[in-house]
Amino acid sequence: MITPMEEYLFDLQGYTVIRGALDLDHIRAMNEWIDALPPLAVSQWVGNVYVHTYGGIDGMNLQDIIEGGEIFERLIDHPAWIGHARHYLGPSTKPYIYEIFVNVRGPAGYIGVHSGGHNVDHQQRTGRKNGQWVCTMLSLLAPLNDVGPGDGATVVIPGSHKSDLPHPMQDKRGGISASSGEQLEGAVEIHLKAGDALLFNDALCHGSAQRINPGQRRMITMRYVPAFVAHRFGYEPSAELTARLTPEQLAIVQQRQPQRRPNAGSTD
Repeated sequence: MITPMEEYLFDLQGYTVIRGALDLDHIRAMNEWIDALPPLAVSQWVGNVYVHTYGGIDGMNLQDIIEGGEIFERLIDHPAWIGHARHYLGPSTKPYIYEIFVNVRGPAGYIGVHSGGHNVDHQQRTGRKNGQWVCTMLSLLAPLNDVGPGDGATVVIPGSHKSDLPHPMQDKRGGISASSGEQLEGAVEIHLKAGDALLFNDALCHGSAQRINPGQRRMITMRYVPAFVAHRFGYEPSAELTARLTPEQLAIVQQRQPQRRPNAGSTD
């Protein structure tokens, strides 16, 4: 249940924190799955999960992690946040997953700040229009281990989704800046316990601080968009995954069943 104060602050600041969204057994199972992985390289596949990076310094992304099994499938429409996603996307659409991955990041890693209300991309960036919610991209981050000072926390510039000006230290195009997020004046680090979730309007200027502590930062990252938007990388769920999902989950990861000519590709 979203309270009027939570809704007001989400509109004003562009983000909200959902404490204790994931239970500890679920977190433990996901960490054990990651611990069991062999050494991986970018572009390598682990079953139907593939390894990706946005720039190297941001770490390793296990893209389409929902192909990793039931423990990840639960994330698609997790009750701790799916109601929030439906609410802030607005009543005229349904949620669709633009991308979903686990980011694994070691010492010195970070992702530069990007986005902001000034970034013209033909999307509704403030999140409100004519008295109703119309967020065109929501990001959901849920750490699999505690993220505190020195751990490379997500940083945001509160309210920046409403600004028509870029941050004076930011890339004016709204692209990913080269430096880590804690260097921007006005940036706020969002410290989270394992299992908390950070939901924000992706138009918010955001990035991460540089990790200076040893060990790994492990973060579930999901982006929900209106159902008319395509998947970021053209991902098509595997037959094995679609057979396991509920109809409600399938609608969030596959808008429509692909239509192909019968026997397409057959050599008969």
